[in-house]
Formats: sequence, C-alpha cells, structure tokens
Amino acid sequence: MTGLRITLAALGAAAFAAAALIGRPQVFAPLAVLGIAAFVVAAGCLAADLLPLRRGHALCSALSLADAILLAVGGQFTRLPAIAPALVLVLLQAAPALAALGVRRHAS
Repeated sequence: MTGLRITLAALGAAAFAAAALIGRPQVFAPLAVLGIAAFVVAAGCLAADLLPLRRGHALCSALSLADAILLAVGGQFTRLPAIAPALVLVLLQAAPALAALGVRRHAS
C-alpha cells in the first residue's frame, strides 16, 4: 500500500516539475500521460483501501482519482493553473500518514 502512495506522490512531483518548467500548451502532453498513470495507480490504491476498509485512506484515494482527472485534462478546459492539481496529488498522499502521526501524538 505504501508503494502505491509513493508512486502517486512521485507522479504528482513529476507533474509539478513539468507544470513549473514547461509552458502552455506544451505542458498538456506530459500532464495527460502523468494524469492517466496517476488515475490507474489511484484506482489500485482505492481498491486496496476498501478491503479492509480504511475510511481516511479510502477518502484520500478517491480524491486522488478525481485529482488525476483534473491533472490529465483540467488545464486544457479551465483557467486552473496546471501546477495546482499536481501539488494536491502530492499532499493527498501525505495526508493519511500525517493524520496517523497526529493521532499517535495525542494518544501519548
């Protein structure tokens, strides 16, 4: 499971770098490929989170699915900066670990 989250974070970081370094409209090709790859990995991540059910992780995986769609096609149809979905994808992968860390800290 952690491997899938690391893969999603790496795809998000690659998309972030592409969005930061490549101008429009050339950036749409790498973002489309990275978005499709992120969608496939996020679907696997969601499946792994649903059995056994881990609500927080599953929510982050479901949001990653939606974000991967935005990453792949969002910048072409909206004025949303291409860098935003890439950053959100990376943050969504860190959220379950940060939430678990916060729970452990308050339990101590």
